[in-house]
Amino acid sequence: MEWSQTYPGFPAMVPAIRAFVRGLLDGSPRAADAELVVSELAGNSLRHTPSGGVGGELFITVAMRPGWARISVADAGSGQWNRPEAVLDGVAEYGRGLFLVEQVADKIGHDLDETGQTMWAEFVWDIEP
Repeated sequence: MEWSQTYPGFPAMVPAIRAFVRGLLDGSPRAADAELVVSELAGNSLRHTPSGGVGGELFITVAMRPGWARISVADAGSGQWNRPEAVLDGVAEYGRGLFLVEQVADKIGHDLDETGQTMWAEFVWDIEP
C-alpha cells in the first residue's frame, strides 16, 4: 500500500510530516527511525532546494508491506547529491543529517525526474509469526 501527502514548503510543516509517517507506521518497530529520517530529508529539502522557497512544496510518500517501508521525500531540487562522508567534523553546525539517515535506514537512494528529485529510505523488520 502507498500513501502520499503534499505539504507547503515551510519549515513549520516538518512536525506534520513526522506525524504523518508516525501514524502510518504505528506499531512498527522502525516507526521512530522512519520519523527521524523523514524529518532530516524534509529539512534538507526545505533548506537546500526551491521547495523551501515561496510557493514551494514537498511530496511525502510512504509505501508499506509487511516487514518493509519506504519513505520518500520529493522536491524541486536539481539533483545534486553526494553520499554522506564517513568522517564528520565534530564541531560543525551542519552536515550530519544525511550521514545520520544512512546510519539509521537499511537502504537509501536518490532518483531524478523531469520535475525534481526524490530522496528515499527503506526500513525492514522481522514479522512475528
